[in-house]
Amino acid sequence: MKTLQILVLVAISLAILYPAQAAQNAPAVPKYDKSTEAAFKGVVQEVRDRQCPMSGGLGSHLVMRLSDGKVIEVHLSSTRFVHQYEVVFRPGDTLEITGVKVNFEGVETIFARKIKRGTDEFLFRDNDGKPIW
Repeated sequence: MKTLQILVLVAISLAILYPAQAAQNAPAVPKYDKSTEAAFKGVVQEVRDRQCPMSGGLGSHLVMRLSDGKVIEVHLSSTRFVHQYEVVFRPGDTLEITGVKVNFEGVETIFARKIKRGTDEFLFRDNDGKPIW
């Protein structure tokens, strides 16, 4: 009986400690730093939805060729938010993105706050950079 109690305690300890250790080893999600905000111009190469820790699930992303020729991924918001407001971007769209460039998941990327396409403007974060989705 005492052995069973010890096994149960060990199992409970592992169940508590393993998720805490996994969370501790997870890469940190960069914060939106308003002081580094800039404007980026470019052309959409690809539109994709994928699992994303920044969006907390399925997130909408653009792959853009910036005006300097560099190709970079742009994080928009949760896919649900984009679909709810019927925001549609297509390859070939010329955009101006206001956001911050960060190193995320080992690559340079842009967290978008605002996107302009012609006279249309799409907001994904408030003026302080907090997600509105």
